[in-house]
Order: sequence, then structure tokens, then C-alpha cells
Amino acid sequence: MYENNNSNNPFSLNGNTPVAQQQDSVFDLRKVLDILGSYWYLFLLSFLLTGTAAWLYLRYSTPSYKISAKILVQDDKKGGNLPGEEILSQLELFNTKSSVDNEVEILSSRSIMESVVRDLQLNVMYVADGRVKKTEQYRNMPFSFKWLSLSDSLTAMNYTIRPVNEKKFSLSRANLTREGSWNDTLHLPEGVVFIQRNPLYAFVHPEYYVKVVSIDQAVGKYRSLVTMAVPNKQVSTVDLSITDGIPERGEAVLNKLIEEYMKASVEDKNRIADSTIAFIDNRLVIVTKELSGVEKDIQQFKQSNQVADLEEQAKLLVSSTGDFSKQLLDQQVRLNIVESMQKYMQDEANNKRVVPSSLVVQDPSFLGLVERYNTLQLERERQLLSTTESNPLIKNIDQQLQGLRGDLNTSLGSLKSSIQIGIDELQRSSGSLNKKIAQVPAKERLFLDFSRQQAIKQELYLFLLKKREESALSKSSNLAVARIIDPAKSDALPFKPKRLLIYLLAMVAGIVLPSVGLYVKELLNIRVTNKKDITGATKVPIIGEIGHAQNKEMVVAKRDNVTPVAEQFRALRTNLQFILAGPQQKVILLTSSMSGEGKSFVAANLAAVLALSGKKVVLLEMDLRKPKLSDKLGVNNMTGFSTYAIGKSMLEEVIRPSGIHENCFIISSGPIPPNPAELLLLEQTEMMFTKLREKFDYIVVDTAPVGLVTDAQLLARFADATLYLVRQGTTFKQQLQIPGDLAAQRKMPKISLIVNDVKAGRSYGYGYGYGYGYGYAETQRKGVAGRIKRLIGKS
Repeated sequence: MYENNNSNNPFSLNGNTPVAQQQDSVFDLRKVLDILGSYWYLFLLSFLLTGTAAWLYLRYSTPSYKISAKILVQDDKKGGNLPGEEILSQLELFNTKSSVDNEVEILSSRSIMESVVRDLQLNVMYVADGRVKKTEQYRNMPFSFKWLSLSDSLTAMNYTIRPVNEKKFSLSRANLTREGSWNDTLHLPEGVVFIQRNPLYAFVHPEYYVKVVSIDQAVGKYRSLVTMAVPNKQVSTVDLSITDGIPERGEAVLNKLIEEYMKASVEDKNRIADSTIAFIDNRLVIVTKELSGVEKDIQQFKQSNQVADLEEQAKLLVSSTGDFSKQLLDQQVRLNIVESMQKYMQDEANNKRVVPSSLVVQDPSFLGLVERYNTLQLERERQLLSTTESNPLIKNIDQQLQGLRGDLNTSLGSLKSSIQIGIDELQRSSGSLNKKIAQVPAKERLFLDFSRQQAIKQELYLFLLKKREESALSKSSNLAVARIIDPAKSDALPFKPKRLLIYLLAMVAGIVLPSVGLYVKELLNIRVTNKKDITGATKVPIIGEIGHAQNKEMVVAKRDNVTPVAEQFRALRTNLQFILAGPQQKVILLTSSMSGEGKSFVAANLAAVLALSGKKVVLLEMDLRKPKLSDKLGVNNMTGFSTYAIGKSMLEEVIRPSGIHENCFIISSGPIPPNPAELLLLEQTEMMFTKLREKFDYIVVDTAPVGLVTDAQLLARFADATLYLVRQGTTFKQQLQIPGDLAAQRKMPKISLIVNDVKAGRSYGYGYGYGYGYGYAETQRKGVAGRIKRLIGKS
């Protein structure tokens, strides 16, 4: 166990997780800011682009305004009663139940919106040229299109209107040009249009554009734009809103929609009242004739029998049979009404009409059937406004109506049977009185029958007159099921686009876009770019970092050289003292994952800094397959390790000066052998390392990449420490598993990483991180000052 006394070394060299790796596991805001700050120009450019895009969008986008309205709907469950409703409730006529949910559905129906579109001509849009773009106009145009007829197959058509003078104009579209007069009709293939001149506005553009779509398209568009909501379950108010680029048009749409809805609700009530009044009028004609006939029979009876007053004569009889007669009269009235309803229901001409509900005897089950039947009839007529009888929906309603009609007939039959049974029972009960009536003279008895018929017809006649007056009064007092609380009104400021939000989004986009780009770039990068890539992939400690060398020299670690790279090799030399424990540990093996990661460069400079410290160093070029070291140092490679291993050269013959330093020697690889691995297994190799350990203080071995061949593993048995090269921007991230596996399986001794070719600033940490900055900066300042003095002296 040992520790590094050099404050510039942030690594723990005891084989455990390095301190730097532990620090990298914590999010470092300073590091992130430094990385992002190195790309400040990208963020500045992104801010300029997104800010400009936001300004252009706000400058040329069409603002949309939100228009709102509020109505109160009659809801029996929530108490949303309308003014005057309590008076009508006393009549108990046409008492149709309503709820806010049902009324919302009616309000959003297609038929009502179609009426709005047709009345306001919303399928016609006017466009005029602006300074930058074309803008839509509404009601402030010098003319207007009013379609008298329009083809249902029309999808969309664009027209261009060119005013010729105050009386003439020219209309053109694709493959068609027509001339016409203002305030006149124009026959087009799409239909007949009336083009009206508006004298309040003058022509300020040479051309105007009109876009016409079908009614169905316009209805679908505005149904999707209008939203309706009930604020909560405790109230019966409905909030209506629409978003439109022209506030006046949005207000007109909502106001017209409410108007058409209220008008339709009143019309539904009036139609039920009209049907009831018509039925009563027909019955009055029949009952009047029957009553007149009975009265004529009584007149003829009195004249032929010379009867002046039968009241006193029949008083006792009438008083005795009064109770039974009254009950029998009520039952006969009900029977007459039921028979009339049966005739009405059996008449095929009334199949498409609503059933009068106010005349029926108050039977709850029958009233429920009548209410459902009338509701379906009204729904069928409303749907026929926008579809045909062949529509499956209409056929479905017809089937339901047919079933309900059968149920009504069945109910009427049952009701008639029960009434008839009651009449029979009353007639049997009055049998005892009939014996007494038989004693009455035949004339008086016959007169009594006439009087009874007269009373029945008169009672029915008065009942019908009363109901007709009630129906007429109810119709004249019919009110809509809703009233306006707030008419449609537009907001003062546009609903969208929101300027603050757009600029905020532009600011966020200005930060996110380059950040995402940098993140994606880092995510797609498969090579090592920063320290976190290394510490996150392997637990092997980093012993040193070698910066990027600006020049192309092979050896940068010279006696008087204080460049950053030279100082890093000196720091590496210091860190090696903590790995090589004792004077007997002197063999340093350098390997990497693949070729091109700088093993020869690091080996030569490591040997140089070790020689600068006064130690005797030998540099072994053991990359027998692709040797580079001897060539770059200018050493003759005709003889070397390969010739020594096969016995053609002595060890003393292949040890030559390296030219780096007087204490630094080199053994080159020699000619490339056909069997490099077998040469490393020879006994001569072991003998060579034994003799070199006796003669030299340090032995630096440059080997082949361990990720490609096994040469380095074969030499590992002679090494005391292994330096594994990782090159920034070259080594693949997946290859970092190799040193970890070698260390875990103990195939190579004391493995440590050296990060080579580190570019300062942008991507790797905070710079080199080895404490050379002060000296190097001072040297730079001195060098700059010297150059300035020399320039002044020359001038």
C-alpha cells in the first residue's frame, strides 16, 4: 500500500477505484458548463435563429381571438326555471322535460349549425392583398357573394374578382372567365350567385379573392371550432366559445347559433300545440253536428207530443238515477275520447304527425308512450332537414315509431275495454231503476233518452272548447328553454399566438437544440473523448495523461524543454515511482488495443525522461510485426532482437545508442520474422531480460497491440508494470474492457492507463491536470517578452 505524494496526481495507485473516477461519478456542473461554454458560438447562433424565427412568426402569423357567450338552460332537476314558467305550468299542457345535457346536444346539432352557416354565408371567405401576405376580410368588403343555389358536389373553389368600374366586374377561376354587373345574378357551373355591391366601401385593391366551400365543409369546420361546456353539475348554464381570426365573425356565429337554437325550441313547442288545436277543431265539427242532431230530435219530440215541460215530471226519476247517470256519463265521455284517439291512430295520414297528449285520459303508462312517440316524431323531422328517408337513422326511427304506434293502439284497446267494462257494470247496477223507468209513460222515457244524449254531447262539446282555449293560450305564451346571460363578446387581446410564450419557447429552443445536438453527437460517438468514458468503462487506474503535441518530433521530453507534453512525461515518471516498488522492479511494458494509439511515442519519451533523471535506460522495440520506433529514431534495424533470438547476433551487438540521451539505449526489432510469437517463447528472450536487468536501471518495452495479437501477453511474464495506452479520439469505448479483463485475470502485472493525445479544453476534463501550467505560462510570458524586446531593438 502506498500513496502518491505529488499533489498533481489525482489517482490512487493501489488497484482500487481512483479518486478521479469517484469524483466523475458525481454530476459536475462546472464541467458541463465548461463543455457547453466551449461551444458558445453554437448557442449564440441558435439564439439568433430561434429569436428571428419567433419574431417572424409573431409578425406574420394571423392572430386568433377567443369569443365567449353564456346561456341559462331550463333544467327541471337543477331548478333553472325561466321567467313566467310558473304560469304555464298551471295549464299542464305540452309539459316536455328538459335537461342541460340534452340541450347541449341539441345546441351542437348539425341542423342548427347548418342554419347558421346558410344565414351568415360562412361558406364564402373573402381575401385581399396585404403588404406582405393575403388577409381574410369580413363585412368590410366592397361587395358580397350570396349564393341562391349551390351544387352539393362542390368541394372548394377559388375566384378572383377584378372591378372594372362601378357597374361592371370580371370574375375568373380555373378555366373560366365571366363578366357581370354589380347587384345582378351570375350563372356559374357551381350554381347561381348574386353579387351585391356595397357602396359603403370603395375598391382599394385591383383584385379580390373569394374562396367558396360546400355547406357541409363549412358546417363541419364551425362545429369543430365551437366548444360548449357546463361549468359544474350544480348549475344549468352553458358556456359557448369559439376561436376565430376575425372577432366580428366569431361573435356573429355564436349569437346566430343561440338565436337559431332558441327559435327551434319555440317551434317544437308550437308544432305540438298546432297539432293539438287541429285535432280539437276536427272533433268540434263532429260533436257540434251530433249535438245539433240530438237537439233537433228533442224539438221534434216535444212538437209531435205536445209536451211543454217534462222537468217536473222527470225530476223524481232523474234525482234517483243521478249518481249512476253521472258515473255513466263520465265513462261514456272517456270511451268517446278513446274511440276518437283510436280513429286518429288508425288513420294512415296521421302516421307522421305527433299525437295530441292533452285530451287523453290521464293514464300514466299511456302518457309515457305518447311523450316518447312525440319526441321521436320531432327528432325524425329534425334529421330530415339534413338527410333523406333512406338514411339508416331515419329507418331506425321509423321502426321505433311503428313499435310505439302499436303499443299506443294496444294501450288504447286495453283502456277502451276497461272503460266498457265500467259502463257495463254501471248499466247492470241501474237495472233496478229501469223497472221504475218502465212505469214512466213511453213518451217521458223517450224524452229522457234524448236528454241523456244531449247531456253527453254537450259535456264533450264544452270539454273540447275548454281544451282548445287552453292550447291557444299555451301556444301564444311559449318561450324558449333558454335565455341569454352574456351575448357573444371577443377578448381584447388575441388568444394565440401568445407573444411571451413564443419568445420563451424560442429561448428554450435556442438552448435545447444545440444541447441535444451535442448530446446526440456524444451519444453516437463510439470513441473515447473524455475521462468519463474511461472511468465509466473500467476500474483500471489512470497513471498519466499526455497532451496533444503540436510539433511532429518523436522525442519531446528533452533537457531544456518545458512544454506541457514534456512536463506530463515528467509527471508520469514521478507516478511510476509508486508503481515500481524497489530497485528490482524495472521492466515497464507498453501496449494498447490497436495500432496507432502512440505506444512508440510514449515509450521513447518515457525512456527519455527516465534517462534525464540520471538512470540508465534501455528501450526495447518488441513490436516485431510492425516496428516503427527504430525508423522514427533513425536507428539501423538490420540487426536487432530477431537476429539475436535466432542466434545470428550477440546481445551486446544489438544494444545501440538511441540518440535520445547518452543514458538511453535501444534494442531494435530487427528484420520482421515469419513467426514473432514463437521467437518470444524462446529461451534467449528470458536470458535477454535477465542480462538487461543486471545492466540497466529501467527497461522500457514497446510491444504489439494486445487487442490484436498475443505478443504483449507473452512478454508480460518479464514485466514489473504494464502501461496500457488509450488515445483520445482513436480508441474505441468497447476496447476499454480489455485492460479491465487483463487486470481481473492477472494476465499482465500492475496495469495502469495512459491517456494519450489529450486535446485541451473542449472535450477532455478541464485540461491536462498535472500542474505544469505555472511554469509553462511563465516561460511563455518570458518568451513573448523577449520577442517584443528583440523587435523593439531591431526597430
